[in-house]
Amino acid sequence: MEPERPDSEWVEPEKKKKNDEYYLEPEPPRRRRWPWFVLGGCLLVCCACLILPLVLFGAGSVVVSTIVESSEVTELSTTQLALEPDATDVTFRIENEVGDIMITTGAAGEIAVEYRKVARGISQGQARSYLDDINVRLEERSGGTIALTTERLGGTLSFGRASEVDLTISVPDDVVFDLVVNGGVGSLRVERGVRVGHIDAQLNVGDIVFNGALDESLSDSRMKVDVGALRLYVPGDLYAQIDAETGVGNVTMDATLDTTVREERRDATRQAWRGTVGSGSGTAPVIELRTSVGDITVGAS
Repeated sequence: MEPERPDSEWVEPEKKKKNDEYYLEPEPPRRRRWPWFVLGGCLLVCCACLILPLVLFGAGSVVVSTIVESSEVTELSTTQLALEPDATDVTFRIENEVGDIMITTGAAGEIAVEYRKVARGISQGQARSYLDDINVRLEERSGGTIALTTERLGGTLSFGRASEVDLTISVPDDVVFDLVVNGGVGSLRVERGVRVGHIDAQLNVGDIVFNGALDESLSDSRMKVDVGALRLYVPGDLYAQIDAETGVGNVTMDATLDTTVREERRDATRQAWRGTVGSGSGTAPVIELRTSVGDITVGAS
């Protein structure tokens, strides 16, 4: 049995023989681990700085959304405007920043509007104050133009504040309308029987569905949606040029329509169709249809 060596006794490193000579085997280098700990700590701090604000923002948004949704105030009302007794062609401008717009047929001699105002706030009192800030105006302007506008004195959206106005508009079926619609967020529907000689409609976010009666006096028209679908329904006897193009989406033409294709193009995401619907003499009016993101459909009414 070997005797124990005292702690202070020096121990000669083990010698190995190579080529009849003895040499000392070098000790393996020690790995320095501290840089990895520092790097890992930095990554954790960065992740915390990025994730924690998102978590807090998300939680705060949920709380605010819950409070705002529970503090909603709604008001229903109507307004009317009499047309001139001999009116046959009327320019009608509609502006609505947030909310749905529907145009349908109604009583002769007047334009009637049923509207639903909705406001949300941090409290019921605040929501009521926001609701009172919304004004719906139906008026005749110079040149005989009829204007329907929704005005918000304090803006539409802010922290803890949201509002919208849904419009249902009734018009006579014996008047041809030049429609100019400027909408923000919400849908636009033009129902059967509404006679239209020209339309210029644009939405930021929402769908356009046109099923009105395109009059024989139809002039060049345009409908555009940034994000949403666009559906146009035309009568079988319509004579018009269709110029349809999407940024991201499909263009679908009803196979039952009498069409003459001038150009049809399909890329990776976008699609275009240009041609004529129906037949007739002279130059047919152009109906321009555009979406940035959304499908376009042209069907038979």
